[in-house]
Amino acid sequence: MQALISDQEAKYYRQTIRQLCDQARKLGSAHPDRLFQIARKEDESPVTELDRQIELALRATIQSRHPDDSIIGEEFGIWEGAPNHFSDRKWVIDPLDGTRAFVTGSPLWGTLIGVLHDGRPWLGAIEMPALGRRFFAPGGRRTGPVEERLGTSACSALAAVRLCTTTPDKFTPRQGQGFRRLVKAIAVHRYGGDCFNYAALATGRCDLVVECGLAPHDFLPIVPIIENAGGIMTDWQGEELTEHSAGDVVASSTPALHHQALRMLLVAADD
Repeated sequence: MQALISDQEAKYYRQTIRQLCDQARKLGSAHPDRLFQIARKEDESPVTELDRQIELALRATIQSRHPDDSIIGEEFGIWEGAPNHFSDRKWVIDPLDGTRAFVTGSPLWGTLIGVLHDGRPWLGAIEMPALGRRFFAPGGRRTGPVEERLGTSACSALAAVRLCTTTPDKFTPRQGQGFRRLVKAIAVHRYGGDCFNYAALATGRCDLVVECGLAPHDFLPIVPIIENAGGIMTDWQGEELTEHSAGDVVASSTPALHHQALRMLLVAADD
């Protein structure tokens, strides 16, 4: 059973997230014309100095304001929190989601910040410095010009769907079959976008996002944003997303569309 979170405590966490977003925006906007050197991690994915700078800055703020909480970040792994303390909150950080976009001059990259409560997504934010946009949920009573208003489209018919996925490269052969079957039934699809795809869905600009092979920091901060916008985001089997999920996700503008998309993906994958 989850421990209750007081309004005052929730407000403090929201304040921290806004502070972290401000930090990420400042760092991400500090060198607009700088060409960062690209390195390769063990999994062959690219990383830059900016990835590491942002994550270190965010970790320092979290450790200062929430010393009992643990942290999991893309670049520096897990921090278990202060010794002899326990918290059911865990921060999840992707300092630069869309590194490939960043190093090739695309503005469709951002910082993902999330908080888990007992392993389940609770709060989440997408900060996109190059676009000057922020997506935050749940935002509490403060909704100003900095934070985008959330609201998914009402799309529930496959034939009208606008679908996004970052890349088909991570699909297994069976998943690829399901994806191609789905693509044939919809209006339009596009590749690329990273975290911007979910921001577009949460503001009614696309209707469906299908991804595979994600790490926890790639999707856990996004779940509260999609849900608070009125959408639904699960794994390919329709199960809720937690820190133990495999990383194959589907986000939809409506439950009706979600059901249709999952059915088409799974029917094809099981052929």
